[in-house]
Amino acid sequence: MNKKYIKFLPLIIAVIAISVYLVYANYNYARFSREKVNSKVVGRSNWQLRTTEFYLENGLQVDSTGILPYNIKVGDSISKEANSLKFKVYRKDKFQRFEFYKAY
Repeated sequence: MNKKYIKFLPLIIAVIAISVYLVYANYNYARFSREKVNSKVVGRSNWQLRTTEFYLENGLQVDSTGILPYNIKVGDSISKEANSLKFKVYRKDKFQRFEFYKAY
């Protein structure tokens, strides 16, 4: 391989990685808006600086940002109708029953 092309290799790898990430994020967003959801929050991650990802039992995720902050905790239950971005959060009370907490 020619040396002048090798110096562009890190740039090409970075562009490919960012493109794959953006396609994956758009797929998750479209899937979340399209599907009906009745699932429990099983994990969270805030590896991105201003975004917290909440992982659901069914494989979907909800992203909370500084612009759209969600007060969701691991163990909460999320319910949503199909073809909508509006969802309801249910939290366990002191008797371990889920009660409506907040709508987003």
